[in-house]
This record gives sequence, structure tokens and C-alpha cells, in this order.
Amino acid sequence: MLKIAHPAFEEGDGAAGDSAHRWILRVMEAEGPAILRMLWRILGSDADVMDAYQDCFCKLASRGGGKDLASAKAYVYRTASNIAIEMVRSRNRRRVHLPAIAADRSADREDDPRAGVSLEEASGLQEAIPQLPSHLRQVVVLRDLCKMAYEEIGRVLSISPATARVYRRHAVVKLSELLGEESEDD
Repeated sequence: MLKIAHPAFEEGDGAAGDSAHRWILRVMEAEGPAILRMLWRILGSDADVMDAYQDCFCKLASRGGGKDLASAKAYVYRTASNIAIEMVRSRNRRRVHLPAIAADRSADREDDPRAGVSLEEASGLQEAIPQLPSHLRQVVVLRDLCKMAYEEIGRVLSISPATARVYRRHAVVKLSELLGEESEDD
């Protein structure tokens, strides 16, 4: 059984919120592992999963007792999934708007030597990456944009790290073809 060492959760202190705290603990104990699995499927990141899990139970704690709910279990799952979906939407909004922000930052310097990629090359890559097959695109996004290790990529995509390396190599070759870059040896 899950024990939390905090005065607000102590049995028998007679506080008004005591029953609400016990209700939350019962829900965490009964549904916590399944909620974590659901959040992992939606978010795919340990940090995001833990943030969403914490937000869910903080919302429940601020709500008080669960007596006014028709189905506490349904409410907890709905709350957790809504939080996760909002996190995914927020990621997507950042992903969509990040190129515009980057372009604004570098408007007065076309080629930043620290970046290693010019704005023309970046826009070409931005157009070429969606043309990759999904398995190659996923590896490129996770490795090059999210800076994940091959071991992490393997876990997320249910492939071996070696397969992730091979997919990335194929993606680089395909991107080179799509961008029309010739090899230096010609």
C-alpha cells in the first residue's frame, strides 16, 4: 500500500479535508499504474508523464472530495487524458511556431556560423523531412530535433538502437537526394 508521510494525510487528525485526501490516495492506489500507462502511450516521455500525473492529482486535490462525482474513475481518466492531450497540443503549437521565432531571431544575420545551417538549408530540410517514410522521419525527428540517444529512440519506437542508427543513415541519404546535394567526389 502506498504511504505518504505528510501531516495532511495522517489518519485520525479530524481535519475537514481528511476524507478527500484518503479518496485521492485510494484512487492513486487503484488506478495510478493504469493512468501512468495511458499517459505514457499519449506522451512518450517520462518527464511529461510525471508532470501530467501530478497535475491530474493536484486538480483532484483542489476539487475536494469525490462524493459529487457520478464516476470517480471516469473523472480521473478524463482529467489525465485531457491534461496529456493539452500537453501534446502545446508541443505541436511550439513546433509550428518555433521556425517563425527562429527566423525572427536571425533576421539580421542570414547565416549564423554557430548554427551551422543557413535559413535556406533549414527551410529546405523543413520541406524535405515530411517527405520521408514515417519510420525514417520518426528517427530523424527524435535523434536530430529532440536530441534523443539511440537507446531512447529504440525504446520509444520499439526497435533496437542499431536499427535506429540504420534508419537515421537511410534518412540522411534520402534527405540528401531530396535536397539535390551531390557528393563531393564528383
